[in-house]
Amino acid sequence: MRICIDARWIGRTIAGIGRYTVYLLRYLSEMDGRNDYVALFRDGAVRDRVCGELGLAGRPRWEIRTVPYGPFSPRGQILLPRLLRRLGVDLFHSTNFMAPLLPFGGRVAVTIHDIIPLKFPSYAPRSKKRRLFPLYRLLMRRIAARADLIIADSACSRADILAHLSPPPSRVRIVPLGVDPKYRPLPAAVRGEVRGALGIRDRLALFAGRADPYKNLSTLVRAAETLNGRGRLHCAVAVAGETDPRYPEVGRYVAARGLGGDVLFLGSQDEEPLIRLYNAADLLAHPSLYEGFGLPPLEAMACGTPVVCSNRSSLPEVVGDAALLVEPEDAGALADAMGRVLTDGALRERMRAAGLERAKMFPWRRTAEETLALYNALA
Repeated sequence: MRICIDARWIGRTIAGIGRYTVYLLRYLSEMDGRNDYVALFRDGAVRDRVCGELGLAGRPRWEIRTVPYGPFSPRGQILLPRLLRRLGVDLFHSTNFMAPLLPFGGRVAVTIHDIIPLKFPSYAPRSKKRRLFPLYRLLMRRIAARADLIIADSACSRADILAHLSPPPSRVRIVPLGVDPKYRPLPAAVRGEVRGALGIRDRLALFAGRADPYKNLSTLVRAAETLNGRGRLHCAVAVAGETDPRYPEVGRYVAARGLGGDVLFLGSQDEEPLIRLYNAADLLAHPSLYEGFGLPPLEAMACGTPVVCSNRSSLPEVVGDAALLVEPEDAGALADAMGRVLTDGALRERMRAAGLERAKMFPWRRTAEETLALYNALA
């Protein structure tokens, strides 16, 4: 079978969907000696970096292709099926929801990580999906009908896909995401180096993710403000994620309340700096209102960092009993949970041990193995 992996979702800063795509490429290239592959890129610099890191260039059974159109290009909807037909592709896997709608002679698999704009339109009010909601809804329904296989990251996400897109249930399969062995506890000196560079003298809570309203950073900032106002300790919040000019509300709140010394906006982070941040933090706070899976809690646990996270959507599936779960819109409850972790050494150690064990259940290799099994079943 000849399989095309759509690697156009990998950006110059690799996070989220891009990270998922990279790890699929890595482990499929290592484990599958039976099928042939095409890795499809849009950006030449990204192609060269990823293929260099993974050793894909020149690897037997792997072909690297670069196209001048992105996943959302109308031109690509016409040209991509022609290319797939010419290459003899039997299965095209889009690692995000967009896929070719026109036939090319092969099958289509799509990973739909979440359907937030359909289920909760208010969660990302200024996104293109929200502004073009009727088109997005129509497109998602067309893709769900077109796909021979839909991969969901969690049982929660699968249930939402079935409820809102109505594909045949047998076509929607769950394959959890994973964490790489590089996410691990680092020497104690790293913690000191990172905290020193950030100017942290007391406690540090890490937030890893984008600024979309559903990520709920605003509640975390209010929780930290409440916690610090109690006077028992001082906890800074480091925000490791790309700032979004569409959502300036948190930055304005921080400025208006004079919290600039307590809330540090670090911008988007590559994996190695992010791993160092996980190790430097006293806890990861992840009060997201919705996640199709939620990689940061898993990555933090793999680094031995206690996790306080939302009790909604897929997050309880991911963290199990290794994290403290809270109602995400209750800033007081979040402050209480953070305070427990920061002041109770025995609790921290229990959470650290439980998190390390929990993270072992989600290796990226298993994600690739289960995905490959679905590919072969389609054949």
